[in-house]
Amino acid sequence: MQEYLKQLKLYIRDIGKLALPITTAFVAMGLMGIIDTMIVGNYNTDQLAYIGLANSIFVVLFTIPIGLLQGVLIKSSQKFGARKFQSTGKIYNEGRKYALVLGIVFTLLGIQGETILRLLGQDEEMVRHGGRVLRIFVLSIPFILMYVNANFFLQSIRRPYVGMYGIIAANVLNIAINPLLVYGKFGLPEMGAAGSATSTLIVRIFLAIYILAYIRRMKKNPKLNQRFGLSRSYRTWWNDSQRTRKIGYGIAIMTIAANGSFSIVSTFAGWMGQHTMATFVIMINVSSLLFMICFSISQATSIVAANAFGRKDRKGILMATNAGYVISLSTIITLITLLYNYPTQVFGIFTNDKSVISVIQSLLPILLADLFIDALPLNINGALNGRGDVKIPTINQIIAFLGIRVSASYFFAFTLGMGLKGLPIGLACGGLSSLILNTLRFSYLARRDKKEGVR
Repeated sequence: MQEYLKQLKLYIRDIGKLALPITTAFVAMGLMGIIDTMIVGNYNTDQLAYIGLANSIFVVLFTIPIGLLQGVLIKSSQKFGARKFQSTGKIYNEGRKYALVLGIVFTLLGIQGETILRLLGQDEEMVRHGGRVLRIFVLSIPFILMYVNANFFLQSIRRPYVGMYGIIAANVLNIAINPLLVYGKFGLPEMGAAGSATSTLIVRIFLAIYILAYIRRMKKNPKLNQRFGLSRSYRTWWNDSQRTRKIGYGIAIMTIAANGSFSIVSTFAGWMGQHTMATFVIMINVSSLLFMICFSISQATSIVAANAFGRKDRKGILMATNAGYVISLSTIITLITLLYNYPTQVFGIFTNDKSVISVIQSLLPILLADLFIDALPLNINGALNGRGDVKIPTINQIIAFLGIRVSASYFFAFTLGMGLKGLPIGLACGGLSSLILNTLRFSYLARRDKKEGVR
């Protein structure tokens, strides 16, 4: 037991070193959305509903390609763990070309924003205003994908602070620009939610330029260029990256299942009216911030588990998973406790509409329970991703989120007539299902590794 605790402590430290900058970057990314919501929410409640509706679609459009690029992080981390450092640069270059293709495809899809919203049953006012905001949002997709691909590579070679510094700078830039475009300061047009979306576009262009400049500096350094194989790129990159893309396909489908279910549930809130939609947007923004913190810890767990998988270390995979849970459970309990004790201060940041705050406070126990349950599956999913296991976990996520979560949300909200109160209950049902299914999958793989004699 003493030896186990000693090893666990080492893995906690290893994941913690990665989790701190990754979490800071994720929180800063989440804060960008929260700042947008806060500024627009205090500007006008209807405008808050428009940006919330646009975001519910945009999240799907840009997280799908990010999921497709996750193979870069996993494969590069596995190569790093196996000490095949030059292969990491080749994987990065393959991902860079792939990101450009994905950026073009998903931007073209997103430009049809009004059509998408209309097909989802939104009224014409929501379609017109929400569609305008969505069209601006999607222009940032190619830039954010270039940033994400480079950041995945840097995280895999244990340089996560680069992305963190960029996101912090981007937040400062967003805070400076956002209110100017929303309220129309200094002679600029008063754009409301569209102004907030324009600020997001400017900031994401900055992020892409920043991180690509850092990679360029690495490439100009002969020692770093040779060590990480940054000049390794071949015309056969599409065939060479087949395994990397295959991992990404599975993770992308998981992302579609998770974020798609949120978008569908957001659509349910939109059916209940603009006031309910605005309330749900604030609830989701707070929960998304907590979710991002736990997701970033699972990302760090995934990297350490991938390192262990790369060196064929069964015990290392198990230790990484256990250490990740120690960190993530401690974090989520702390955050939920703070939210429970200071709800008015937190939710009051987003709106000065007292009726909205009152509704959220009445739903607080259910919301907090949903936050806790939704955070639990993330770490086990990260460990499964780290070992490149995607097929069965993908099926599990489809069942849990697109099946159970959406059905349960509709059942509680409409069939039982619970309205907004039923939505977080339905969300929690999906999270619990994901936890059960993927824990069973992880346990099976651990037993199989032991039986096959993996050390």
